[in-house]
Amino acid sequence: MSPRRPPAGGGGEEQLAFELPGGTPAGDEGRPAVDADAVADLLRRHRPTAEQRGVVEAGLEPLLVVAGAGSGKTETMAARVVQLVVTGQVAPDRVLGLTFTRKAAGELAERVRVRLRALRAALDEGRGPAGLVVPEGEPVVATYHSYAAGVLAEHGLRVGVEPGARVLGEAAAWQLAAEVVEGWTEGLPGVDSAVSTVVAAVVALGGECAEHLVGPDELEASLGAVLDRVGRLPKDDAGGEPPRPLPASTAKLLAPLRSRRALVPLLRAYAARKAAAEVLDFGDQVRLAALAATRAPAVGATERDRYDVVLLDEYQDTSHAQLELLRALFGGGHPVTAVGDPHQSIYGFRGASAGTLARFPGQFPRADGTPARVLHLSTSWRNDEQVLVAANAVSAPLREGPAGGGDLVPPLGPSPRAGRGELRVSWYGTSAEEAAALAGAVAAAWTAPGERPTAAVLCRRRAQVPLVEEALRAAGLPVEVVGMGGLLERPEVLDVLAVLHAVHDPGRGDVLARLLTGPRWHLGPRDLRALGREARRLGREAVGGPAAGAAGATGDGAAPEADDVVAEAVAAGDVAAAERPEPAESAGLVEVLEALAGDRPDGRPHRGLSAAAHARLVRLGRELAALRARSSQPLPDLVADVVRTTHLEVELAAAPGASPSGAAAQLDALVEVAAGFAGAAGAPDGRTPLGGFLAWVEAAAVRERGLDQADEEEPRGEPEEVEASRTAVQVLTVHAAKGLEWDVVAVPGMGEGAFPGGAGRSATDTASGWLTGLDALPYPLRGDAASLPVWHEPSAGSLAGLTAATARFKEECGASVVGEERRLGYVAVTRARHLLLLSGATWTPGRSTPVRPSRFLLEVADAAGEREAVEVAVAAAGEAAEPPEPATAPWPDPSGPPAPLREAAAAVREARAALAAAGPADAAAGGEWAEDVELLLAERAAARRTTAEVELPPHLSASRVVQLARDPASLALAVRRPVPQPPARAARRGTAFHAWLERRWGAAALVELEDLPGAQDAGAAPDEELPRLQAAFEASEWASRVPERVEVPVETPVDGTVLRGRVDAVFRTPDGGWEVVDWKTGRVPTADDAAAAAAQLAVYRLAWARLQDVPLERVSAAFFYAASGRTVRPLAGLDETALLAVLRAAPVVDG
Repeated sequence: MSPRRPPAGGGGEEQLAFELPGGTPAGDEGRPAVDADAVADLLRRHRPTAEQRGVVEAGLEPLLVVAGAGSGKTETMAARVVQLVVTGQVAPDRVLGLTFTRKAAGELAERVRVRLRALRAALDEGRGPAGLVVPEGEPVVATYHSYAAGVLAEHGLRVGVEPGARVLGEAAAWQLAAEVVEGWTEGLPGVDSAVSTVVAAVVALGGECAEHLVGPDELEASLGAVLDRVGRLPKDDAGGEPPRPLPASTAKLLAPLRSRRALVPLLRAYAARKAAAEVLDFGDQVRLAALAATRAPAVGATERDRYDVVLLDEYQDTSHAQLELLRALFGGGHPVTAVGDPHQSIYGFRGASAGTLARFPGQFPRADGTPARVLHLSTSWRNDEQVLVAANAVSAPLREGPAGGGDLVPPLGPSPRAGRGELRVSWYGTSAEEAAALAGAVAAAWTAPGERPTAAVLCRRRAQVPLVEEALRAAGLPVEVVGMGGLLERPEVLDVLAVLHAVHDPGRGDVLARLLTGPRWHLGPRDLRALGREARRLGREAVGGPAAGAAGATGDGAAPEADDVVAEAVAAGDVAAAERPEPAESAGLVEVLEALAGDRPDGRPHRGLSAAAHARLVRLGRELAALRARSSQPLPDLVADVVRTTHLEVELAAAPGASPSGAAAQLDALVEVAAGFAGAAGAPDGRTPLGGFLAWVEAAAVRERGLDQADEEEPRGEPEEVEASRTAVQVLTVHAAKGLEWDVVAVPGMGEGAFPGGAGRSATDTASGWLTGLDALPYPLRGDAASLPVWHEPSAGSLAGLTAATARFKEECGASVVGEERRLGYVAVTRARHLLLLSGATWTPGRSTPVRPSRFLLEVADAAGEREAVEVAVAAAGEAAEPPEPATAPWPDPSGPPAPLREAAAAVREARAALAAAGPADAAAGGEWAEDVELLLAERAAARRTTAEVELPPHLSASRVVQLARDPASLALAVRRPVPQPPARAARRGTAFHAWLERRWGAAALVELEDLPGAQDAGAAPDEELPRLQAAFEASEWASRVPERVEVPVETPVDGTVLRGRVDAVFRTPDGGWEVVDWKTGRVPTADDAAAAAAQLAVYRLAWARLQDVPLERVSAAFFYAASGRTVRPLAGLDETALLAVLRAAPVVDG
């Protein structure tokens, strides 16, 4: 939560009027202003451009700044704050800045702080006019969400919210929703979706309602009105009675709306559970803050009295609820400066709208009611000329249409320092060829003479990540996959999740299809059909079958299973296309497997199944039953249990060319994700119910943006904070890349239907908008309805008219989807500084027909003069009538358990002895078996060991390095089997102390105490130790010193491992060197622990020296222990040699 400043009470230090050379009188009477050029000269910085000067010198009135990508908006906003302070128009601490991430908030706060400090230093040196005083104080810079939380904490009683209401983190909210859905007993007519799908819909639809200030009653009434009107329409314009039954096309159109209306009682139940527990989710906080501000004018009066100037960063990404909160607080002519770019509005899924910026001048008018002024920043200080060619080509249609602001956004122009840069537009026959070429181009740039560049591959879909990662590693490049990345596309991870779904919800026929057709159980179409027939037979025999809808949605009764449709889809190679029959038609998986287990094991075909299939299904049933009996264990332990039970690690290790450590990497990552979710959900022992986790993971797999982590400290959908790195090529989604930049950027997969996705698969762009799915809020209820397509259903006089209106609506939705994809494309290409690689391929995984080049790719090719070359490549790739990808199959056949492989190992050992005695030719012939044999023997040896060596991950935090130095075994256990760590009181105390220090020096706190899990629990007592720690700091040597930087993220490679951390503070030393300091709230450790703790400072010291390009001897390091008021400067163990010794101590874990 942001610090709450008290309202101004008058008084304060008198500001002297002054004028520097070149100044122009533009301030209050008697207080001549100083122009931006003069301030820049005083700061010894470049003078602003004409566009920047207009923004910096703008007066105290509402202002919209349309800032293109890379146009230096943060620097310009910092300069504007300093200009207002220097000219005496505002005091520093009466400026409020809001942005979306803590990283951005910290950057803005630091730039202002550095400028003000430099001005004061210049005045101390006598370089400024006599009598000039730069007042003390710092602006308040916070995230939109933390600011809203602060408003609610102060004014919540106005809307019935107690001050101590606990805030649910992301994971805890999903878990609560899962408990509501799984405990529902009243039926959900028309809803036959899986439990996890319904949970995801409740969370998403509830969030949509909160973002747009809509209640469940309004949603229910809106959907009911549509259903009622359509149900009364005649067949055609001739009139008459409505047809009964409704035509199939109309029934299909209305089915999703009926299902969504059926979820409204669940939304009410979810809200009731939160109210009963006195908890809020993130959406509730903003909604209720907006409600308080709109209902009580005193709230806005208080905030306007606190802040004379408000800066709104990334305004295009604000939701409707955030916008209404800000209008209620600061509308009516208050000096609000909104900064944003409609072309970078890519978060429509969380309530943002591309038209938000265009509406700002009218929604935040001047005091006289006239629209706010609009200024532009259109010079890119990031991109070279050729990169801008691509950016302007992709964004050109946006500048022509009202959805993107029309002429609100001029084209981007290069800065005077921009180079020519390089733009490559390529097309390949297959995705594998594309990935290999991409990796080769990135490798060439990576290994070129000079400073190593930063590089990233931006994927439109997570499904692209594994292929890209594999190609980059094959090219010898270090790779960092950001966030969940391609984890949820890994076959082994999908197998584990399928088993977890089958354990949790026996009604998941889709996961049954994956399990049964996978390499382990390996059922063919004939056996699948027989299984489907048996499921239906048992369903018909069941007495008192389940009610349609409710049981299917909650897993309480029979559920659809593998049937002829599934079998046919599998036979056609399209498992995802399998549709499930009505719930009452089939028995559940549990019933079928239990029935099979009771058959006689006489080897004859049973129930139409082959003997082999029957035996495999019996084994599967026993495994699932055993796992279900153990499903109450802690979530990460359950995931690890599934891995062991299914023998996946062994299967992967037995694959040709696989290494044992590499085989387990993705599975270990999944266990870590489960541990993180369990910890964030607040379960002290990690015993988080499975349903919430599965729903969250399923939503993460479907949505290409957001939900990369169950972050307890950030609201739903907030972008993950990523740092560009020089130590590895980063692979991430385009959504996650917003706000970042790299020297080299590659964007693969630019084909129609992929990028742009969704609407681009057919010749005509169409999309269904809010008419399909369970979680979409009807457009008429959205706050941005005026900029969205309209379904003219109310004016349709007949079903024929409705069909025509629906077709027009879907075309408009298709155009809207393409517009959002185009904005995403603009974000992607503008991440590159110097080299931009755009590519696609004719044949891609999952597509049985050739892919056409993306319209975005062709537009860039036209602008770059590469259209002909692309068309030649497309024609060459299209000559192949079938995908040239080679057919592959697993070998050795992993369909059975690993026991037969182990039994065969004895025979292999005998054969190897014979080979050793054979002649050279005979021995060479058996060489191809050597690797498999060695693996099997190593596997047996590993199984007999009581401990196992654990490979360090490619990245380690500084705290993990300390753990490795202190207790390698505990680190090994944490890496191999991570468990959730609930927040301890000491952790909250440390966070509170760090936040206090950051605010003391005017920085935006990266983590606030109120945001920690459990910090707002009703039973959480205040920490009496904090005031004592603060007093100890004020009495120390550090109180009188001013840091150069605070909360600095650093990373540096050591022996192939990237070490990362965040330095609490960096100070200049009297001799011109540096000192990195880490604040500790605990007591000074013992000698043994102190040696291990020094590893943290070693990481910081080495990283800072490399970052500043100074000798290590010029950087010192210290701990300050606030509990005792002591500063400790270790004398040994602070160099790379010491870190190497720590890293090379191989950690082991009990096997």
